[in-house]
Amino acid sequence: MEVMGKNCRLCKSKNLLEYYQLSNKRGVIYECDDCGFIQLPVPPVDELDSVASEESIIQDIDRSTSVEDMKLNKSIGISGPMSKMAHVMQQDSIRVNKLIKKITDEQFPSLNELKFIDIGSGYGQHSFNLKKEFPEWDFHLLEISKERMKSGIKSFKPNLNEFTFHHCLLDDEFASNNFEKFDISFSFHVLEHVYDITGFIKNLFEITKKGGLMVLELPNEDDDLSLLSDKYREIIHFPAHVSHFTKNTLSKLLDESGISSKVDVSFIPIQRYGFFNYIDWVRHNEKSKIISDDYIPRENPSWVEKNWLKNKEENFTTDTITMVITKR
Repeated sequence: MEVMGKNCRLCKSKNLLEYYQLSNKRGVIYECDDCGFIQLPVPPVDELDSVASEESIIQDIDRSTSVEDMKLNKSIGISGPMSKMAHVMQQDSIRVNKLIKKITDEQFPSLNELKFIDIGSGYGQHSFNLKKEFPEWDFHLLEISKERMKSGIKSFKPNLNEFTFHHCLLDDEFASNNFEKFDISFSFHVLEHVYDITGFIKNLFEITKKGGLMVLELPNEDDDLSLLSDKYREIIHFPAHVSHFTKNTLSKLLDESGISSKVDVSFIPIQRYGFFNYIDWVRHNEKSKIISDDYIPRENPSWVEKNWLKNKEENFTTDTITMVITKR
């Protein structure tokens, strides 16, 4: 069926099938019957400091966080819109640091001074923490929301002389002005918010040096928990996420962007939320009854946790996917 005169934003097919009705009649998510891409067909919002950007900050402020997790957040001591998600931000940055260190040790064993860009940097926590690990690197942060930039700078207090900030979009103009400039182009939970997904990938490719890396982390639509808990499924499908990816449609995106023959790609299954969070969703199917995100890994997981995680990773039913692209 043709939807609002829209084509699939991945393969341009008109054959879109209803996939999921957003809560409170906020729209319908469709699946392309030809390529399998799942999308919310809405007009692109690409103004700087757009309504969508400001709503994402409100979403952080209004985040529903359990009492147990708020105890962790208070001990971390981050204020402002990040206060309800401090434990999440902290653990994500620890994991990102480990991943970036691992892949750069493999890709650039003899280079110390790399150029790194954080696309959709948000509050900047990943780059601010990576700078401590890699003090010789040249860090650039690109973010459309000045409010997020200001809030992150206020909370994390980085030395501003150590970073270059770009208040703009990853558009054709930015790509042209920064052609093959960066050794590592990093994007953390941004692509799901992007309407022009092929343009985004093309420009990411353009700004990355030959032999450089593009690292993208984003939600996984094949997360099996969404099939077991309809309330969890409702939470992870909301209007700010206009593009929903699986491992297969990410591969299709590289094809449609015209870069698949020019890169090598690998996928890493990532499970951000823990086993007991998963079980609580299955048992209760209600956010208010979830004791914790179970976000901080325990040192000695039980055999059942290990097998649960192994199964999710082997079948790519984790809640998150990281795609690592090497430009030839």
